[in-house]
Amino acid sequence: MIRTACDPTIEKHFKGHENTITSLCFHPETTQLVSSSSDKSIILWNLKESVRACRFLGHKDIVFDVTYAPSGEVIASASKDRSVRIWVPKITGQCLDFKAHSGAVRSVQFSPDGEKLITASDDKSVKLWTVCQRRFLMSFTCHTSWVRCARFSSDGRLIVSCSDDKTIKLWDVTSGQCIRTFNDVKAYSTHVEFHPSGSVIGSANIIGCVKLYDVRTASLYQHYATHKSSVNMIKFHPKGNFILTASDDSTMKVLDLLEGRPIYTLKGHANGTGVTSVTFSSNGEYFASGGTDHQLLMWKTNFDKDDVARKMSRHLVSPVKESESNMKEEKSHKDDDISGGEEEVESLHEKFDTINLKNGRLRCEVPDTGVLDGNIEYKVINMRNQRPFEEGRIVNISHLSKESPGTCSSKIVDALNEQVQSLSDAVTILEQRLSILEEELRK
Repeated sequence: MIRTACDPTIEKHFKGHENTITSLCFHPETTQLVSSSSDKSIILWNLKESVRACRFLGHKDIVFDVTYAPSGEVIASASKDRSVRIWVPKITGQCLDFKAHSGAVRSVQFSPDGEKLITASDDKSVKLWTVCQRRFLMSFTCHTSWVRCARFSSDGRLIVSCSDDKTIKLWDVTSGQCIRTFNDVKAYSTHVEFHPSGSVIGSANIIGCVKLYDVRTASLYQHYATHKSSVNMIKFHPKGNFILTASDDSTMKVLDLLEGRPIYTLKGHANGTGVTSVTFSSNGEYFASGGTDHQLLMWKTNFDKDDVARKMSRHLVSPVKESESNMKEEKSHKDDDISGGEEEVESLHEKFDTINLKNGRLRCEVPDTGVLDGNIEYKVINMRNQRPFEEGRIVNISHLSKESPGTCSSKIVDALNEQVQSLSDAVTILEQRLSILEEELRK
């Protein structure tokens, strides 16, 4: 497989955490990247080589989530120690903390205006807070088990949450009422996100699936069964045309929502380790990934610039399942996979400050950290030119000439029927997109 200008590439490679990376978030201006970890710390990575990285200590247990405010002036983190902390992302910064829940706090996010915080917890609740005064505003309490994640819509009027009770709930921020419930009888969701348009919800679950739901009709919009193990996190590209997934099967996948299929499989983290977190920069130019191998990789997106390819006639499909045979086909092309060469590694020696909150004071330390080898191997499997005909699988018809004419004709007709169905699905999706655009124009 030949490397193309549209394939994602690794730009930077960081290591400083001592345990699994649980969450990542870019600064709104893409000048910094913040990460949280099971090692109870938060690290602020400056993307300029001349500026030091900073480690923030203060949480007493695993830090599950971390996020920037829309202004980029403060950071919020959520921990298993039941607290939420608000940090000023500077060496001389301050930290405010408050006990948010009676159980582990799984997620935290700022509202689009930066004035409120939403938190989700193992105490089965979702709570709304003011940022400045850290004042409790409202609790959303219809879940019957741990709440894994809660996120605001782009206009701040809705909240979506997912729970171990195998439901996804949609909440009205003003009234505090649950206005929709999406049930998944097979498995619980690990992560939820709003599409940038606000009209679609994306969810990741423990059986390797990614599902998209229509907010207005409460119906399943698209379904991708693309991973062999749990999907830990998903992120929509800011333009809304792609989803990036992170899975315990050591891979990430890029899903093209316009075509309804995966177009890239990315392998950058160590074999046998899970990819636990992903995030896009605000302009979509970069994305980052973190895993159980304690490593953080920053990638150049590239695939969103494939304007020529996106103008080509391609089928829009509703994927159902990626077959094991397709996975084996990927492995058989191991020699054709793209391997990265000399990638830039962020050295932490003499460039790392630790901010440790102890007795109300901040102090700096130089941690004992290793420097990674500059050569990191990664693989990019490009599936753009592969067109699935049935259940997300690629049908190879090169062998049909060896079979009887009747069998050949039957299989060709089946393939044509699949293409007709794909065209029908394309029309349906285009109609839905047009209705969304019409609603936005009316606003």
